Amino acid sequence: MTNLYCTKSPSFKWKTLLLSGAMMFLSCQAFSQGLYNQASLHINGVTLYVGGDIHNDGLLVNEGHLAFTGDWESEGNYKGSGALDAQGHGTQRIFHFNQKVSDLLVNGWGTKYINGKINITGQFQLTAGIVHVSPEAVLRLKESALISGGSENSYVEGAITVEGIGYKFFPVGKNGTYVPLELLDVKGKLPEYSIEVFEKAPVISIENVIVRSDLYWERKDLGGDFGGSPLAIYYDPRNFQNPENMVILAGTDWEEPFMKITEVEHSAEARKLITLTNITAPIIMLGEISSQWREADFYLSTALSPNASNPDNRKVKIFGERLAGEQFLFVVFDRWGNVVYENTSLEYMAGNGWDGRSVTGDELVSGTYPFRLTAFDKTKKHFERKGVITIIY
Repeated sequence: MTNLYCTKSPSFKWKTLLLSGAMMFLSCQAFSQGLYNQASLHINGVTLYVGGDIHNDGLLVNEGHLAFTGDWESEGNYKGSGALDAQGHGTQRIFHFNQKVSDLLVNGWGTKYINGKINITGQFQLTAGIVHVSPEAVLRLKESALISGGSENSYVEGAITVEGIGYKFFPVGKNGTYVPLELLDVKGKLPEYSIEVFEKAPVISIENVIVRSDLYWERKDLGGDFGGSPLAIYYDPRNFQNPENMVILAGTDWEEPFMKITEVEHSAEARKLITLTNITAPIIMLGEISSQWREADFYLSTALSPNASNPDNRKVKIFGERLAGEQFLFVVFDRWGNVVYENTSLEYMAGNGWDGRSVTGDELVSGTYPFRLTAFDKTKKHFERKGVITIIY
């Protein structure tokens, strides 16, 4: 084992530093702890541990294992088939300016922020720590690269971009919730795409299905031709009354109807839902078929888009057989509590519906509008439902 000590100062420079051996610990002190390379640094077959930041403005050839506890920034030239290992037990920032890295390992607790663009050609390994990819950054796995690990303690929050066909794993999560997704057999021609999980999904309306979570996954196609794939989604059974009734909901756009995919296999032990068909839609959600809904409830669509290509999405309608129609009242309000629409006919709301116009016939602007529905059901019990309707243009 070798200990290498240096002092970071304006007078400390090297033309070429070659490190070889078994293991080295590098501690640089003065203005700040870390390693600052302005010349040529070669790491051959050794583990080099840097207790601080690494800044590379020169040539860094890594054919070993380079571990660091601070930030990583490489504006210079980085080469080699070695591993970069983020081991800091706290916040670390990784600035890599669209260069390739063979292996990126995340072994330290805390958040690791990806800034700029980093291309991984070998392995991306998640053991401990959350990797945050900002909307402006890119974490890209080249076609032959592999992802391993992933857990509630170590996942990617943000987009994972991949290239190629075949099996692809996305250990993604959001705000403390780990919800990985697998594409089991991607087809297509030179596809490049990203997967990210989001929260606060817009309200969608699917008969007989209850969406119990506002998390959803979205794919963005960046190049080539994505030909679809069967997929597997991990789930938390605590979010569902009966996981055996879970289905996958797939959509191409929030303004268009979502497909209900019931051809699925359940793996209770793995907590995984697997589709038996090829999925091409970019937006994925989880839902649960509700027999209680079919037997006793009614369904009120809570979103409309007057310009939607599908006529069914241009109006709010009432479905189901629960209500009797006596003393029926459907009222919509603006944000100040003023009535903008009112209807006393269940038959009209079930057949024609509300198209987003006010009582004077004017189109209402995009936004959310509280509503109240009162009636009697077929058992003569008084029924009331309150909520919000979203108008989208």
